[in-house]
Amino acid sequence: MEKENGLKGSLTVEASYLLPILILLIWNILFLSFFVYDQTVMTQGSYCTVLRTQRLTGEQAEKLEEGEKKFKEAVAERIVCGRLEHQISMEKESVSIKTKLTMNAPAGLCFQSLWQGGQEQCVEKWEPVNFIRACRKAENVLEFLQKGKVEEGN
Repeated sequence: MEKENGLKGSLTVEASYLLPILILLIWNILFLSFFVYDQTVMTQGSYCTVLRTQRLTGEQAEKLEEGEKKFKEAVAERIVCGRLEHQISMEKESVSIKTKLTMNAPAGLCFQSLWQGGQEQCVEKWEPVNFIRACRKAENVLEFLQKGKVEEGN
């Protein structure tokens, strides 16, 4: 009878140790999913912004202003949490965006930890003639490879 009464509080003590660890684990997984989401938004949005800005014509200042607007629509307004820094640079033949995402870890007040991600997207000037030539070269290589397989089969 005494043995049964002695073990009644053991489950409460074990749960008091495990519950905070479990809550911290779930909290970190939730924040990690936010970070991964923001990282993918940053990558995709930056790439789309660079492609769309590169195709614009006009003055550099107008293109830069339009690029900032497109970046805001594609990336800055869709970030869930975290701080985003970016720099758009335009040259004669290319457009590039450097972005940096910084997010405090869930227990940021207790520990010094930051989650960071960086990205650089660069697109060369798009010229339709060069693109068509590259596609034709790829088709010629494909035809050459297919002919080689047919001859091996004989």
